[in-house]
Amino acid sequence: MVLGALAVFAALVVAVFAGAFGGTGSQATTAKTATNTPAKLHTPATRPPTQPVKATGSYRGPVPILMYHVITAPPAGTAYPELWTPRERFRGTVALLVRSGYHGVTIEQVRRAWAGGPGLPAKPIVLTFDDGYLSQYAHAKPTLRAAGWPGVLYLEGKNLGAGGLTTRQVHSMIAAGWEVGAHTLTHPDLTTVDDATLRREVAGSRTLLQRRLGVPVNAFCYPAGRNDARVRAAVRAAGYKTATTVEPGIARPGDDPFALPRIRVNGTDSPQTVLDHVRSGTGATGSGGG
Repeated sequence: MVLGALAVFAALVVAVFAGAFGGTGSQATTAKTATNTPAKLHTPATRPPTQPVKATGSYRGPVPILMYHVITAPPAGTAYPELWTPRERFRGTVALLVRSGYHGVTIEQVRRAWAGGPGLPAKPIVLTFDDGYLSQYAHAKPTLRAAGWPGVLYLEGKNLGAGGLTTRQVHSMIAAGWEVGAHTLTHPDLTTVDDATLRREVAGSRTLLQRRLGVPVNAFCYPAGRNDARVRAAVRAAGYKTATTVEPGIARPGDDPFALPRIRVNGTDSPQTVLDHVRSGTGATGSGGG
């Protein structure tokens, strides 16, 4: 009887100490919980600062603007595979740009610097992302966040919500320093639509994004780069302050703010190729995009 009682007492002591100090019983419970709990995107143990450090300086000169679309490898047989940049290649490109002394900024920061506001750091660069894909939130955002850089999301109205980026995801990108610009409601060729449709697509997309997201929307991106004098006038009348095209080149202070060039990045471009394009102002060519 005494030996039996002592054995029970000893077992209880072991169980108590195991639970308090992380013994095998506690580990098994933890493992089971971890297995049954759905994984969450980007939940680091130590959360980095929400906003990137504002990159400022005295620079007010030309700025390269990169154009990206999907940040993941293209599935076999997909249309326009050159618009899909594998995330490992994207990470390598950002890392090379950082090592080469570039600093990520937004379109709005560039506009203000050119207008006499706060200056930019030496070697500023803008990374823009068209349309609004989940990979831009899941892959581009953490890569830029690790570099302390913002991005610019040119978001289609129809891609905000079911089937696209959720409001919560876009708010998370804004909290990480991203700027949101409009890319129309449904991505039409604006040069071919009637005046009423043009106003709805241009002004309506700005109204929608500002109402849903609660932030200013001052930047616009022409679908497929298609624009003419009538379209540019509609963008200006809607209250935007800048608009980007798909024409290759480096944006300069004297450029028409409603026809800023961008350097398109193809999915097969190596980090060195992108860096060469940034330095020269040349861009990739091909169908699709914008």
